[in-house]
Amino acid sequence: MPNPTLPDLPPGLAERPRDPRRGLPIPVVNERPDGTPDFVVLNGEKALRMASLHRCSLCGLPLGGPAAFLGGPVSAKTGHYSDPPMHEACAEAALTLCPHIARPHARRASERQLPDDVTVPVGFTLERPEEWVMVIATAYYVGIAPAEDGGAVPLFVVDQRDRERRFGYADGVLTEHHVN
Repeated sequence: MPNPTLPDLPPGLAERPRDPRRGLPIPVVNERPDGTPDFVVLNGEKALRMASLHRCSLCGLPLGGPAAFLGGPVSAKTGHYSDPPMHEACAEAALTLCPHIARPHARRASERQLPDDVTVPVGFTLERPEEWVMVIATAYYVGIAPAEDGGAVPLFVVDQRDRERRFGYADGVLTEHHVN
């Protein structure tokens, strides 16, 4: 079902299956085996596969150049991300489409109960940062981080940072901060 309020989407993201309830494209890493979306929990197997093959975690197409990573200031500082790499254009779309990012007053994931089988990295928080940082990297690698339950989870690590873009909320709207 097309959503008339969607912005122009990058071609790969525009071709993704749509969530029938919201009309949003379903990112590769948020698609369950039955094709339905889970916009809260990533499919770890797909996330690892996309990152290892240098494919965008949102649209599934080859990255073919720098990769974008989207997270808060702590992730930007450390270069460690729980979300896999994506095209910069797909990351821009996520900034406007993902309610957790785009709408500061949307119900936070931390207010919802995560399923018991969900594994999160040690120190991970579902809290929404006050600022979002998009780091553009020319190289990254996939690592493994310890999980809260004693297991392990994938970790996506920026190896060679090219640049970054910062976004914050102004009057309830996410806008890019232009730094000179």
